[in-house]
Amino acid sequence: MSLSGIFSSRHQRRTFLLASTLIIVVALALVWAIYFFSPETRGWNALISLLISVVASAVFAFVSAIYISYFFLDPSEIEAKTLLLPQDIGQALRDVAMNAPNYKIYARTGRHFRAEILPILIEKARRDRHPIEIEVILLDFQDTDICKKYAAFRKTASFDHQLWDRAYVQKEVMATILALTAAANEHAALIQVELFLSSRLSTFRIEGSSQEIIVTREDPKDMAARYLYSHRDHPAFVTEFNWVRDAATPVRKGKGCSLPATLTEMFGKHALIAELEEQATKALVAKSPYAR
Repeated sequence: MSLSGIFSSRHQRRTFLLASTLIIVVALALVWAIYFFSPETRGWNALISLLISVVASAVFAFVSAIYISYFFLDPSEIEAKTLLLPQDIGQALRDVAMNAPNYKIYARTGRHFRAEILPILIEKARRDRHPIEIEVILLDFQDTDICKKYAAFRKTASFDHQLWDRAYVQKEVMATILALTAAANEHAALIQVELFLSSRLSTFRIEGSSQEIIVTREDPKDMAARYLYSHRDHPAFVTEFNWVRDAATPVRKGKGCSLPATLTEMFGKHALIAELEEQATKALVAKSPYAR
């Protein structure tokens, strides 16, 4: 376990700094209290010396950790820079979205994306007054067999396994489509959406921008991987995304914006669409299921 690898995590840096600061503050407070109330007691003087030693040790550890982390290189640090602890994933995704010149995501239902990331992208485009292109690949909700297969996997292996069945998969995909449709139509000059439906399953999600890609998994306790543009593996995941996109079915574009205003314009008149739309509309207000 390397110190530089540990300190590559923002969460663990905060934890270490907080713990070190608390130890120093508490020890100094005890030294002051003992010295103030009983300065002549030999036993207390011994305890004061011990607490001063604790303070000195904590300060030395604190300074040493900073010195080592900034002036020494650990071979494992290069690999550690690509890893994200579960506690850091949510903030990393938000950071990518807040600085993204464009955005792409390959997911199954897009629950976290529509609840957390899409609003950030909309706000960024409005703040910068600059259009942003969003490429989204979701599971094809019209492919009943693939939805059943994915639901069976999540029901067996997911942290929220009690939710998953075919209807839930279809409803959540539809909710993300509705969120994208609203964004594309309400902010037509700023939000350009390309939507694709895929029948390809994966346990990984690929999302990010041309500057940074983050690869996550299904469970919020799983670690993730982050690849900056300068990393040698960044192009590989962009290529993977492009291959999945090219094999997927593109959703019909709108006349005045990147997506049609209604599901009927998008997919035609189908009983399944009407059945899912009402359920999906209710799901739009749900928060992200991931505790990140």
